[in-house]
Amino acid sequence: MIRSSVLFALILLSVLSGKADAQRLTPPASPGSSAQANLHITGKAAGKSVEASGTGSCRHAPEASIRGVSASLWMVQYGGSGDGPVRQLNLTLWRPKDGSPDQLSLAMDAKSGEHRIETGAKGGVKGEASVTILPNGPGGRLELRGKDADGKPIQITIDCPTFGGVQAEGG
Repeated sequence: MIRSSVLFALILLSVLSGKADAQRLTPPASPGSSAQANLHITGKAAGKSVEASGTGSCRHAPEASIRGVSASLWMVQYGGSGDGPVRQLNLTLWRPKDGSPDQLSLAMDAKSGEHRIETGAKGGVKGEASVTILPNGPGGRLELRGKDADGKPIQITIDCPTFGGVQAEGG
């Protein structure tokens, strides 16, 4: 009787442990996985509120490389309607694993105007920004704060419900 109770307890523990692991773990995005997502963008640019929702693309590669430096990569693309508060947004963020500064490129066309930020690039710095990444299941939130190339303040939040994989480029 004791042996069958112990066996039953071990089987039950194994089953319950497997279910808990399945709920905790987020499968890694594969390069072929779809990055299409219903994005939500909020914040301020040049003192004007921006808010947009719609289909866009969110991608992430935990292991990438830029100019020979190991880094994590995040990419967001959004194309809204021609008269919406955000007509287009492209964000690329490289976070080097050696502790060197982030390399960021933001291009946003909004009712508040066109906003560009380039940090850490070979061609020089245009503006400044920092990004906080808050993971949430298969997606997450990117919070960007900074100033564009013209010195206008930008504070935007991009909610990505899921991140697709990134296809390797270059040689």
